[in-house]
Amino acid sequence: MCCAGFLFGGTSGILKGTTPLLFATAASIQTFALGTTFWACRSTIIQTTLSGKQLPSDLLKASSIAGGLSGGLIAAITRGRRNVLPATLMWSLFGGIGQLAYNGYASGSAARQNRPPEDFWTRMAKQSWFPLKALSNEEYAEMLREKMLKVDVEIALLDDRIAAMGKQQQEETAIIEASKPESSP
Repeated sequence: MCCAGFLFGGTSGILKGTTPLLFATAASIQTFALGTTFWACRSTIIQTTLSGKQLPSDLLKASSIAGGLSGGLIAAITRGRRNVLPATLMWSLFGGIGQLAYNGYASGSAARQNRPPEDFWTRMAKQSWFPLKALSNEEYAEMLREKMLKVDVEIALLDDRIAAMGKQQQEETAIIEASKPESSP
C-alpha cells in the first residue's frame, strides 16, 4: 500500500511540476496510514461484532464502516476538520464497493470450485471466438479415419497413374522396337 502511494505521489509530483520526492513521500505516508487504519478498524469490527460465520453482507457493512472511520480520521489529521465529512463519505463508498467487488469475485470462485478443474487450453478451446476446438477421443478417431481414407484414395490414384505410365512406357518401347530396321548378319 505504501509503495502504491509512493508511486502515485511521485507521478503526481512529476505531472504538477513540483518536487516529486516530497509528493511521493507524503502520499506514501498517507496511504500507509489509511491502509493500516482501515485494516485495524475492519478487523476490530469483524472480531467484536461478528461471531461464527461471516456473511458477505456483514463483511460489506464492516468494510464500509471501517472505510468511513479511517478516511475521516486520516482526513482530520492531514487535511483539517473541513474535509472530514467528504472523506468519510468517499472512503465509506470505496470500502463498500471494494468489499462488494470482492464478494462477487469470491462467489464466482466458489461456483468455479464445484466444477472439475480445467487447464488453460481447454478453457480457451471452449470459447466461441477461439480458432481451435477441443475434440473428444471419438471425434479425433473419426477425423483420423477420414484422413486415412483420403490418403488411401490418393495412393489408389497414384497407383493408377503409375500403372498407366508403365503401360504407356511399354507401348512406346514396343513402337521403338518395331520401328528399328532389322539388321541381318
